[in-house]
Amino acid sequence: MLDIPKLLRLLGISQSELMHLTENVDKYYYLKSNPKLNKKTGEQLIDKNGKPRTRDLYPSINLLKIVQQRIYKNILKSIKLPAYAFGGIAKRDNILNAKMHQGNKFFFNTDLRNFYPGIRNTQVFEMFVSRNISPTIARILTKLTTYKGMLPQGTPTSPYIANLVFVKAGSALQALCKVHKLTLTTFVDDITISSKTDFQFLVNDFIELIQSKGFKISHDKTFYNTYKPKVTNIIVKNNGLYLAESYKKKIDEFDDKSTPKAKGTINYYERVRKISKIKSAKIKQGITTKKT
Repeated sequence: MLDIPKLLRLLGISQSELMHLTENVDKYYYLKSNPKLNKKTGEQLIDKNGKPRTRDLYPSINLLKIVQQRIYKNILKSIKLPAYAFGGIAKRDNILNAKMHQGNKFFFNTDLRNFYPGIRNTQVFEMFVSRNISPTIARILTKLTTYKGMLPQGTPTSPYIANLVFVKAGSALQALCKVHKLTLTTFVDDITISSKTDFQFLVNDFIELIQSKGFKISHDKTFYNTYKPKVTNIIVKNNGLYLAESYKKKIDEFDDKSTPKAKGTINYYERVRKISKIKSAKIKQGITTKKT
């Protein structure tokens, strides 16, 4: 059982430092606001009240950031996540996420609206308690990982915690998918369900299930289709994974392919090609047997 002395050892701090952090946690965050852009036009999106839409990040700093890194490494990583979860997990990326769906024809994609700020500190506390962590320690961990009553986006702990909080909804989705032999994956706030056979009659059930667990759907990012389906920006076909033609064009337009930006773009393109060639069964086996 995790107690105060053991927690202090795992976090590498003294009791006075822990007390200082929990009482002054708000001083260890700053706001980083990025405009939300229309993917087609590049223009900033406007909300229903006429205000420019932004994605607000709250990165942690100094001692709190260090402590959060240790929470992730020494506490969170020991909690195993389901095989369907990909975002925010080491050695699982958006390409592998897409690979899980290769060979399927029918796709349902949706996005969870305001995913991080929508997760409340009470949900984080309940998640820790459900993992056999005492209420006392759970309260401390919740104070060290939440901000203004929510899960802040931009910290070392938030992606993994978000995955853990979503497990209740994810397990229910997974159970329904198993009955109908469907493939489910999540990548942070992106949810993809696919199959070789038509399952459109289940779409409303999926949406209602997600909403019943306290999460909100982005209806403008919710689709059911069969034509060139995309999973986390990867085109998934029966015979492999592909990037849009514009991506290859972007590579061709680099005058100097030795710059960090050019190398990163090329390496990503090559990784998609590499993963595409590997048999899906082999990758799926590695995902289901590997510890997170």
